[in-house]
Amino acid sequence: MRRWISHVFVVIGILVATTLQAAEFSQPAGLIREPLVLSVVLPDGQTATLDAFVTRPNLPGHFPIALITHGTDGTEHSDRDQLTPNRYSAAALSFARHGYAAVVVLRQGYGHSSGHTDYQGNSCDQPRHARAGKMAREDILAALTAIRQYAWASHDQAVLVGQSSGGFSVIAASALNPPGVQAIISFSGGRGAIHNGLVCDKKALMSVLTSYGEKARIPTLWIYTANDRSFPSQLGQQMFAAYRHAGGRGELVNLPAFGHDGHDLLISAPESFWWSRISTFLQSNDLPVNAISTLPDPHLPDPPGLNASDRQVFKHYLADRGYEKAFATNGQGVWGRSAWARDQQEANRRALAFCQQYREKGEAACTLYAAGDRLVVND
Repeated sequence: MRRWISHVFVVIGILVATTLQAAEFSQPAGLIREPLVLSVVLPDGQTATLDAFVTRPNLPGHFPIALITHGTDGTEHSDRDQLTPNRYSAAALSFARHGYAAVVVLRQGYGHSSGHTDYQGNSCDQPRHARAGKMAREDILAALTAIRQYAWASHDQAVLVGQSSGGFSVIAASALNPPGVQAIISFSGGRGAIHNGLVCDKKALMSVLTSYGEKARIPTLWIYTANDRSFPSQLGQQMFAAYRHAGGRGELVNLPAFGHDGHDLLISAPESFWWSRISTFLQSNDLPVNAISTLPDPHLPDPPGLNASDRQVFKHYLADRGYEKAFATNGQGVWGRSAWARDQQEANRRALAFCQQYREKGEAACTLYAAGDRLVVND
């Protein structure tokens, strides 16, 4: 079997208006997907620009905002050069097709956002959890204010959603009880993970979560999986308990194991794995849960020349909502795929490059087979 690698792909540099107009994005029926550059004002009067992407119903009206924010890979190169808002495209699609304007927001220092990350200058000996929480929630709430200026956004209905350190960030925001935020959801939330449930300065982390719980009155939902390698269920229970016992409103949900590492739940798990549980929570907080559009399963013929194992990989590619994505092959068993690119053109280039990388001398050249869920016809 040929070796292959899946990567996160980015276009280096700041997006300008002409680039945004030329870029292509998958547009599922009934929805609109487009990049945003949010100009925000922080509490100290400083300004910043935040890298974002909205997925929303293709209908008139104002929609509740689902602001989704991310975790961290832990290195400046990865968080700056490889992270894109489309890493959370599957989650955004789930919220959007249930009636939300789902906006993935990269906080300062990540992707194309200005500024520096909330962990810059920290160490495991001094992780400065409280400082990081303050910085992250300021970005999130400033982004929410900017998003509310769009014609499609509700001014008084929002849910904050975060994964990993993003989950910690939205819990930090709960302590400010931001107006117009009805609910907060933390997927695999926490901060300072080392491995196997160990975290940097656990005592300080619990203290910070206690301080948030003392002030927060917004309903929160905390979700962990049985095989989370960063924040196992037992640690999740401890973090939740620190927050809840201090007075914070919350529910804790432990889901079954997912994949090799349940920590990536919000990124990689299908909607069917987690939506039914959060829909109960959203509905109890007067937020929409009914589907307003359907995402049909794409059906494309298998690329020629693939063996049985590789055909399963292609089926996984089709099922994956990790837009922007592409699949390339040379028709002789060599292939490459990409996901989470900034636009379709970049996804196409990267899939071709990976395919070519594993093509041996004398073998047929690689061509693009699928761009998103669309079959590519090569003349």
